[in-house]
Amino acid sequence: AQTPQEFVKGFYEWYLIKHYEHKDILEEEKLPEYVEESLIEWLKVKPASDIYYFIQHGSSTIAFKDCRVVVKDVLKMTGDVFVVPVMFKKEKFESAVIAYVKKVDSGFKIASVSDAYPY
Repeated sequence: AQTPQEFVKGFYEWYLIKHYEHKDILEEEKLPEYVEESLIEWLKVKPASDIYYFIQHGSSTIAFKDCRVVVKDVLKMTGDVFVVPVMFKKEKFESAVIAYVKKVDSGFKIASVSDAYPY
């Protein structure tokens, strides 16, 4: 059985490769294995933005290429929802997001992602 941390780490390791291969990650056929269908559908119809949703970052995303994905301790919320902090790290670059993950059947799905600015 996979933990929420392992699931999210696997997603972001996959995503960061696909982000540089394809312009439209929402059309990637493996995306529904990681992300709730309702989130994918919402992303397809939401107004255009220069922010890439899954990394919460704008057009200059080359810094994310070849980043280490570091997943921090998970916080369990109500009803099989987990808060998973994710750090993207390189020698002179660091960024973070929070992935909200739901337990679905025997696995997990990303339900939402938000920014996590350092304070």
